Amino acid sequence: MNKKQVHVLVGCADARDQSQLQLDVIERITDDFASQGIAVELHTVRAAGSFVSPDIVMDIKRIFEQAQRQADLRMPIRYYVHIQTHGHLTEDSNDHYISHVHELKIVDGSPLNCGMLGASSVGVEIEQMLVEERPSVEIRGEAMVIDNDTKIKRLLKEFYAYDGYLAGDWISSIDLLRTHPRHQRTILEKAISTDPELKMLNIEITCGILDYAIHSLIRVDGGEPAVPFWDTVQTEIRKHAQNDRAAKEILINQNRKQKPLAGLLCMSDPRMASRTEAANYYMRLRNIEHTGEYIPNTVFNMTGTSFDIPHTPFGPYVIAGFFFAVKHLGLKDQMVMGATETQTERILQKIQNDPIMSLIVRKFEVNLIPINLDVLVNEKS
Repeated sequence: MNKKQVHVLVGCADARDQSQLQLDVIERITDDFASQGIAVELHTVRAAGSFVSPDIVMDIKRIFEQAQRQADLRMPIRYYVHIQTHGHLTEDSNDHYISHVHELKIVDGSPLNCGMLGASSVGVEIEQMLVEERPSVEIRGEAMVIDNDTKIKRLLKEFYAYDGYLAGDWISSIDLLRTHPRHQRTILEKAISTDPELKMLNIEITCGILDYAIHSLIRVDGGEPAVPFWDTVQTEIRKHAQNDRAAKEILINQNRKQKPLAGLLCMSDPRMASRTEAANYYMRLRNIEHTGEYIPNTVFNMTGTSFDIPHTPFGPYVIAGFFFAVKHLGLKDQMVMGATETQTERILQKIQNDPIMSLIVRKFEVNLIPINLDVLVNEKS
């Protein structure tokens, strides 16, 4: 290899946001680029609503830092971030691969739209849960019972570095779904411009909407920058989704209401194996017949590069996504996956240490299922 590309997909935790077709195309195009001497890594960072919050920016930074540590010093590296949300576009929208927000309309109230259109209401529900459950939290060496708004603000400030109004403001809703990915791109561009390390990498950013009705991504950035790897992947997915009968069968669950079997908290995985292996493991665990292919709408997945750092909190959209999955999607089974047993234990410890995440686990009697990716992958080989 004489060149390397590192791509990060910032995608939603939605269970429909991935399919075996997409995985197969990514693998095939990655191999094609390798034959041209270009090594490609694709990492996926998943948080409810694809919000580029500070913890997501840190995830992106960690991925790019690790790529530099592992690369041949003589090999040039290019860096890309792809911000992707999802929804249901009207039939009269311009569904070409490169479109414009003015030519797109969202089907109001469609179950295919991102659930984070109502994210602030989830924030309000979490606040109500805190007041009702009155958890005791140690803050600066003192036990504090969280039973009113003032104490919630103190909790959010001390644990999550949020200092502002309540009533859900610490978790913002998506204002306009069709403009959301472009807005998140702007947020990321600003974050990069003020980071002395990230701004030296010349990171290129794309943004788009995955329309579940046609199973295809629509770029809403005018096609700039052109990214041959990403554009080729999306063009191939689109071609197969529209013309291949077998592919349509694989994708059929992608245009149904979100109703996954279980949740998954895991690290960002460049092998793109976590969700597939977890889904197959869960179906074996529950004696559900399966083919081994990854079927959309089976696992609600959230990832992060800091999930195995036990003494730091989760980000607001991970917490909101976890709460939404457990309460509104009824996912009491939540798989917790690290690459190794030790890493899995650190993720479990992080959940226990996070006051809101641990409260959700206790209140809804969540069944945390520890699994190790390396073990599952090795069992197949």
